[in-house]
Amino acid sequence: MKKLSLFLGLSLLAFSFFPGFATKAQTCNPDALVPVAYGQRGEAVRNAQACLMEAGYDIPAGATGYYGSQTKAAVKAFYADWYGNWDGSRLGPQGVQHLKSVLAGAPSQPSQPSQPSQPSQQDQTAALVAAVLAALQQMGLLPSTSTQQQASKEEGFLRAEKDPTVAAPVLREGESGRVAGFRFRADNGAVTVQSIFLRWGGSVAPYRAISALKVVDSSGNTLYQTQVGPSTFLQDSSLNYYLPITGLNVQVPKNGYTSVFVEVTVVGTLPSSVSSGQFYVNQNDVRGVDGAGVNRFAPDSPLTWNFSLQPSLAGNARFVLSLNPNTPKQGYVFGDPVDGKAYRVKVLSFDLQAKNDNLRVTRVEGSVTNTSTVNAVYLAQGSNVMDVRTPSATGTFVFDITPSNFVVNRDQSVTLDVLVDFTANAAPSVATLTVSVATTSGVNSLGDNVQTTSTVVTSELLRAVRLGPRFAAVEKTISVTRDQNNSTTTVQSVVFRINVTAVGGTLYVPVSNTATITLETASGTTSEVNVSPTTVRVGSTVVSPSGSYYTVPEGSTYEFEFRTSGQTFTGAQSVRARFSSFAFDNDNSGSVMDTASFLNDLPEFWTNWSN
Repeated sequence: MKKLSLFLGLSLLAFSFFPGFATKAQTCNPDALVPVAYGQRGEAVRNAQACLMEAGYDIPAGATGYYGSQTKAAVKAFYADWYGNWDGSRLGPQGVQHLKSVLAGAPSQPSQPSQPSQPSQQDQTAALVAAVLAALQQMGLLPSTSTQQQASKEEGFLRAEKDPTVAAPVLREGESGRVAGFRFRADNGAVTVQSIFLRWGGSVAPYRAISALKVVDSSGNTLYQTQVGPSTFLQDSSLNYYLPITGLNVQVPKNGYTSVFVEVTVVGTLPSSVSSGQFYVNQNDVRGVDGAGVNRFAPDSPLTWNFSLQPSLAGNARFVLSLNPNTPKQGYVFGDPVDGKAYRVKVLSFDLQAKNDNLRVTRVEGSVTNTSTVNAVYLAQGSNVMDVRTPSATGTFVFDITPSNFVVNRDQSVTLDVLVDFTANAAPSVATLTVSVATTSGVNSLGDNVQTTSTVVTSELLRAVRLGPRFAAVEKTISVTRDQNNSTTTVQSVVFRINVTAVGGTLYVPVSNTATITLETASGTTSEVNVSPTTVRVGSTVVSPSGSYYTVPEGSTYEFEFRTSGQTFTGAQSVRARFSSFAFDNDNSGSVMDTASFLNDLPEFWTNWSN
């Protein structure tokens, strides 16, 4: 309490004599200027602040010896006048040299003739304040000046180790990435890392493997960068390559950690023999300075980073073809009833994938199986037709996609359609056709040609007609029974109700042996049954045959119902039924025009498996 009273008394005494006071400004010593950074304390910072103020850059708090936000703003303004945009977090080596040149060129203050005079009011105030502060320090109310500066002048000990976040990376031609990481620790006192002696251990000269190098902090801020050419890395007497990296000013806090990373850009084309790179530092290749101005070196033992180098994925680029699920199923495609012509009928959909690189498509090659029926072939994406060709006498065609500048992005797929113009012959003729795509050619991002021939996609078998049916399943059910010993499975009931629509003219459907139903067991046993309609309806009206045929007028839809039962299979079996064929004709005489046997392969005309 007595000390506090004395403090108040001395303070009041000082200010009762003088209404205002100011301490003398710190003197700038240009020769003592060294790089400093945000958060740093000490005489080096104090001198830099004094020199900045002498050069005309305001720091409201004065030369405090602490590099805070005011000093950062002054440094930013200083750099803006001669360098350009700078965040002010460091007064680097270039900044120090420029500040020295500014101070050297600044006009000196005109000297006043010396004459004896009484101390100024400010000097008297400063002296009195100094006396008060000294008294307070003696009483232990304020720390001594040496204690205040002790923190900034603490000796620190630097350690360096590998940052664990960088581990055996893989870079391809033209790619950039982190290949080495340093994790620094400062024991006892803060340390500023100034330089790294980075060594190259690759099998070829550095410039043949990497085109650029930079050092970044954990936030990605660039601390150092350079393009790598034949003379960027130096060589020692043993012809080993090394790169002195200076001016880093990386602040490592007392008893804390700071990491920096080496990033490289791989050259566009690697030598054929190069598959890896290596950076390393030997003992004491990292230099830092502690708060006492003592150089500190690390690491205690060599550190090594290895990374893999690989050719660009573009060199392994390829097309992959696959059949798209929306490819038309087996069935009839209809030409005009009069001339048999049909235009741009989709017969094939396929997916084209670009693996490992963006690929520009230049050619798509394929073939058709019936050149007498198919008149033209189109390649389209959606509604956009990219090319149209007439098949050769052997059925081959080549689409030229180059003018479309059509690019499939890396590891992406596009769906393309093949359309055809065809001419169907007059009934009862049925012409079958298929279309295949076998070869796709293109160019990768390096300008190299890419061709894929290993995969062929083919349309389903289509039947070109002027007259024929369209089918739709209305009902498809099956039930079975088993004896008490599970030694026999018996089909109790199979029901198919099929809508048949006449297209292109009148259909004549025979009364007997109209269709086939195939029964199959899960074990692979099959049994084919010829069936005739049990009922034929138009809506709810039952239709009777006309002689030996049911007559279905053009555009009408008739429902044909077929049933079967009684078939037996050995053992306890699961059974399924397929509606396998349907006979029809273009007139009421002679053999049938077709039996639509493709129905057997269409799942929409299969029942589920019985239980």
